Formats: sequence, C-alpha cells, structure tokens
Amino acid sequence: MHGRRTQKAAVSWTLMYCQAIRNTGQIEQRRGLSELYKRMTKPQPEDAKDKDVAKDKAAVKDKEAVKDMPQLSISSIPKPKIRVPRIDPNTMARAQAPKELPKDPKLLADEYIADLHSANWGGEETWVRFSRLPQKSHTFLRDIDINCTLANIRGTERALSRRGRSTPTSNTLSRMLEVFEAAKLANIVPDRYTYQELIAINVDLLNFNYAHDWLEKMVVQGIKPTIRPYRTILKGYSTVSSELDSARRLWHEIKTKIAAGLIAGEKSDEVATTVDLLTYTSYVAAESKAGNFALVVGVLEEMDQAGIKPDITLRNTVLDGLVRHKGLDAGLQEAELMEQSGYELNGYSYTTLLNATIKEQRDEEIHKLLEAAAAKNIVPPAYLMQKLTLDPFDVLSIMAKLEASHKVRLYNVLIESAMRGNDFTQVLQLIDHLKQNNVPANVVTYTLLFDALNKAGRLDQAKSMFTKVFSSGELTPDAHIYSIMIDACGRHGDVKTMFWFKNEMQRQGLAVSEPVYNSILSALSQWRNGNLQAVMVTASEMERVKPTVKPTCRTFSAIFAAFATQAQRRRLGLGELEFLQTWYAMATDKYYVAKDSYYYFMAVNAFVCAQSLPDAMTAFSDMVRSHKVSHVSGRFMKNPVRMLDLIKLAIEHQEYGAALEIWNNWQRLRLPPISKAVELALFACDQMGQPTVAINIIRGLLSMDEDVYCPQFVDESVLALYIAMMTKHSMLDAIMPVVHLWTTAMTAECGSEPVLSESTVAKTVAMLRGNSHPGAAAIANELLTHVDAHFPDATPV
Repeated sequence: MHGRRTQKAAVSWTLMYCQAIRNTGQIEQRRGLSELYKRMTKPQPEDAKDKDVAKDKAAVKDKEAVKDMPQLSISSIPKPKIRVPRIDPNTMARAQAPKELPKDPKLLADEYIADLHSANWGGEETWVRFSRLPQKSHTFLRDIDINCTLANIRGTERALSRRGRSTPTSNTLSRMLEVFEAAKLANIVPDRYTYQELIAINVDLLNFNYAHDWLEKMVVQGIKPTIRPYRTILKGYSTVSSELDSARRLWHEIKTKIAAGLIAGEKSDEVATTVDLLTYTSYVAAESKAGNFALVVGVLEEMDQAGIKPDITLRNTVLDGLVRHKGLDAGLQEAELMEQSGYELNGYSYTTLLNATIKEQRDEEIHKLLEAAAAKNIVPPAYLMQKLTLDPFDVLSIMAKLEASHKVRLYNVLIESAMRGNDFTQVLQLIDHLKQNNVPANVVTYTLLFDALNKAGRLDQAKSMFTKVFSSGELTPDAHIYSIMIDACGRHGDVKTMFWFKNEMQRQGLAVSEPVYNSILSALSQWRNGNLQAVMVTASEMERVKPTVKPTCRTFSAIFAAFATQAQRRRLGLGELEFLQTWYAMATDKYYVAKDSYYYFMAVNAFVCAQSLPDAMTAFSDMVRSHKVSHVSGRFMKNPVRMLDLIKLAIEHQEYGAALEIWNNWQRLRLPPISKAVELALFACDQMGQPTVAINIIRGLLSMDEDVYCPQFVDESVLALYIAMMTKHSMLDAIMPVVHLWTTAMTAECGSEPVLSESTVAKTVAMLRGNSHPGAAAIANELLTHVDAHFPDATPV
C-alpha cells in the first residue's frame, strides 16, 4: 500500500498543490504532502479518523517548533535508523552466536608475519590486513616485516602499471606513509630497505624533491646508503626531459660521494669504489634522450678506463637516442659499429631500427632489416608488423631464412597483426598459407585462430574448427584455448555449450582459472532466461576447488549484475538475498578485493533492484568513502537513474534521512541535473518536518557562490513544489527571495529568461490566496507583480 502511494507520488508532484488549491481550508490540518496525496487517491477507513486527530495535534506542535528552528544543513541531519529486513531463523541464530574473544596481540602479529612471507598478497590485501592489526600488535613486528609490507603495497601497483592496467597513485603513497608512521610509533627502527621503498614510490610519482628528502633522512639517521637509491632517482630523472640538469647534478654527486667513501657497497658493508653498470646506463639514458652524444661518448670512455664494459642494454639506449635525434642513417651506423665491437643485435635493436625505417618510409631498408632479423631467427612484434606497408605474404617471402622451428612464430605474429587490424579474412588466408607450406601449426596458432573467429562473430565455425583440429589427437587444447571458447560461447549466449567446454576442460585435468569463472559469471549475468542457481553454484565452486580460485573485482561485479538482472524480473528469495549479502561482505573481509568504480556501481544497483535498503545504503556509503569516487561519478553520470532509484527506495521505506544523505552525495558526485531528485529531497524534508533544510537545498542550487550551484535542477515544477511546501509550513517569507534567485540564476544559465507556464502561475497564486495565513495574499500579489515584470506571457488572465 505504502509502496504504491509513494510510487505514484514520485510521478506527478504537481497534483499535490493542485489538490491543495481545491482543499485550501483543510491544508493546515493535514500531516504532510504525502498524507495529502494519500487522501486524494484513496479514501480512508472510518477507524482511521481517531488516528488523524492525533496526527493533527502533532502537526500543530511541529509547526510551532519549525518557526524557532535554527539554520540546518543536510550534513547536520542524523543518520536514520534503517529497518533491517526479516531474515530466516538460521541467519538469526548465526547473528546471535557469541562473538570470538579478541586474540592476543602477539598471536595476531605472528599470524600476520607468517602469512605475509608465505602468501602471495597483492597491494590491496596487504594494506587491508595491516590496517586491521591492532596497534599493540605492531610492537611485535620486525623491520623486515615492515619492509615486506611496504614492498607489497608498492610492488603490486608497479607490476600492474607495467601491464598497462594501473599506475602508482597518491593513495599508494599515503598507505605506505601510514605503515611507516605505525612502525615509528611501535619503535621499529627503519633500515636502508625501508627508505629505499619510500624513495622508489616517490620517484614513481615523479616527486623527486620528496625522494631526496627521504634520502637525506636516511643519511641523518646514520645509515650509509648504497648506490641503489641514487640510481633510482637518476633513472626517474632520465624519463623526464625537463629534469636533465637535475640528472647531471645527481650524477656528479654520486661520483663525489663514492670518492669520499660515503656510499656503501651493494652486497656488503664495504664502501663502493666505482659507479656500477646500471647507474651508468641510467645516466646515459638521460643524455641520449636529450641528444647530447658528445657527453655520451665521454661516459663510454670513462667506463672503458674503469674496466666496465657496456652491455647490449646500454648500447641499445644509445641506438634509440641516435635514431630519435639523427635519424635512421645514424642508427644504422651505430648498429654496424655495435656488431664490429662484438655486440649481437637483439630484438630491441631491430625493433628500434624498423620503427625508424617505417617512419622515414625507407622500403629498401625495411627489406634488408627483415632479412637480417630472419638470419638471426628474430621475429619482430605484431604491433610493428601492423605498421608495415608490405603485404604479409611478402614478409613471409622476405624472412624465408628463418629456421623451420621459428617460421610458425612468424605466422603467429602475422595472424595477430591481422587481428589487430580486424582483418579476419586475412587471418584465414594466413592459416591456409601455413598449411600449404607444410608449416606445423602449434597451440598458439589455433588460439589466435579461435580468438579471431569468435571476435568476427563466427562461433559456429570456431566450434566446428575445434572439433576438426583436436579430434585427431595430434594436438591437445590448452587452458587458454578452452578459456577463449568458454568466453566466446558466453558472449554469444550459448550457455549450454559454454558449460560443455568447462566440463571438458576439467575432464582433461586442466585447472579452471579465475578468468574462466569470470567469463561464465559474466555470461550468466546477461542471461535473462536463466536463474540465480547457476550463478550461486559457479561462485561457490570457486571456493570448493583445490587450489581455491580467488575471486577478483570482475567476479563480484558479474555476480552483482546477475542478481540485479533477476531482481528486476522477480523478488529475490531470502536465501538468494543472503547469498548476495554474504558475497558483498566477503569481497572485503575474506578476499580483500581491490574495488573499482564498476564494482560499486553494480553492488548498489543489485541491492536497489533487490529492494534491500540497508544493504544498498551500506554499498552506497562504501562507494562514497572510496578513493575512486571520481571514477564512480562517471559511472553514475551515464546512468543517473540508478541513483534516483536509490532515493526512491529510501522514500518507499520511509527513511527520509537516508534519502537526504543520498541527495547530499548526489551533489558531491557531481551527477547530471535531474529535477525529480530535487523533488524527492524536498519531499523528504517535508516528511521530516525540516523546511529550513529545503530552503538551504534550493538556495544552494541557485546561488552562484555555492559549491553545489546547479540551477538546472530547479525547473518550474520544483519551484512550484517548493512554494507549496513553504506555504504548508507557514514560511511565506522564504518564497519571494527564492523566486527572485531562481529568475536570476536561470537567466544567467540559459542566456534568456526561463520559461514559466501560465497554468503553473495560476495554480500557485490560487493556492496562496486560498491559504488562511494573513500574509499569503500579499505574497500572491507580489508573485503576480514579479511574473508580470519578467514573464508577461505567464500572467494569468
């Protein structure tokens, strides 16, 4: 009953003050706008009259209290007591089970140390586990434990950045600093490895001044640094062209301190006597990137005098700089000189030279370089092959000198290059060419083929090819091929075949990995004809298999998406809701998942669709506290209706404080304007008896000097609702200032005066004139004068 009433109330708010016009004599005797709408849509039973009398008396007291109410803001509203949904007896029994007594701090520290050094924790899990240690446990940690914690937090972020999926952030640095401060409070003395981790993260973030500060703190503490922290900073300088002068100063500082015996040896307590090869390479990279090759030659001579021979990495660094600044010819001369000096050009060398030939369009040199690479069994990478203007079959002809065992690698690279260009016809042509030339295909070849067929939408052809290739037994599909087929079947909605491939994979004794489970769950989340039983069984299987498959952020997002899809079609059962609640909790408490914006978006969406307000508010609060809140904003900007649904859910549960909390964060998330959200916020203010909060909301949206300025939220419907609300609460003095503010703000925003309809003005004026308040008629006349001056077409006849 209540849900139906509020659902209708969210559709047409104008009906509220239209009814007030027809019942002006009774408007002061009604409890609120929702009560007004309820009486309009459905007659009350006779036994409800006595209850209304009590409500009317309470309303009079509330109205008197409102007059003396101090200025409020949304943030000052206490959090509401959200009702907890009914749960089954088994769940209640578990909830009432006695809590475990706190463990001994030393025992907790010992458990942390054992897992830290044996388990393969990621940065997120390491941080969460450390942050949950009580402060008393920190005293039982050693410096090596602190160093390992710092390395995990930084190292995982760094590894992800190398794969292009993440970059070190200020949040990573903040966590490392908190670990350092916790160790300091526990009287754990930092050693050189502690400082090296803090120096490295600052270099990753290009905070070179802070990196120098930490290096200075190390020296002040009495620790003689090795050359490693100096080299880390120097390497960072070499990546930034504007830091060349800093790199040179540091280079001279390193040599000066080595001469003075102020730098320790890398592997012992002995003093370093010379600059090592890696440090030379870092400085040469800085000078080569700037094109200062005279200085580079001087450094190479210095290395020769010190008895340090440059390796191929250093010479490739010089080669890269020459090609960038002096062109291909200079690079070819350097390559010839390298070979004369006994260096064998490697894949990086040929890639550098081929990039230059492509840029300068030197087709003849491309032929020569490809032939030379083939003679050394070097196959250029796929991204480089894609840049070539040569036909792939011409490339096969040019590189015919490749040994037989390496030819299949060339075919694989050319197939991958064709896939990068979405040329699936060429992929099949290369497969045919491979067979015609009796080059035995390997598993990688068919992996690329199946991937190409599936991306081209040819699932049936891929399944037929799978049977044809592997039925003979000459080749055995590996886990990667099964993963591709499972993912392709799932994307095409072929759930039955998807599970066949999974079962066949397990029958072959291959472990089902986390990406495979994610593909299955993603497919089930989009399978509208399915049920949640398959989702729950698949997710639970990840915990049962040995070794256990650890879920990732994508796993949880797929589970949430599946539940949201089904919850929109039917009401979730208690067991299903409990499963969803349990897995949401496990993401943090058991698996320490590094959550992204899509995770939070899908979690909120799932609980909203499940009509579970407590869980939706928990997920929403976690989202707001997340450091990825800016990315979350982007998710909700594309789907602002999801946020609106959350406010509606709070209204339906009569949790008006929760609705205002969501509205407050709506502004923080900078979501696009939706007038319905303002209407719901005003409705919540009315039900809580706090019209002053409503005034602050409207003024904040219309005042240019406010951070939440966004007049698009306030259309004429919202303005009319605001006037009706102020009239109801006898706060008539707050009407015209907002009307003037609305006219100014909307005019500045739209470039012309906003549109105001005659019907809206007529109904609003009639409501004011019919109100029993002594000043209502004067406000009506003042409103008409304002409308006549600014909106003459809207003046009622």
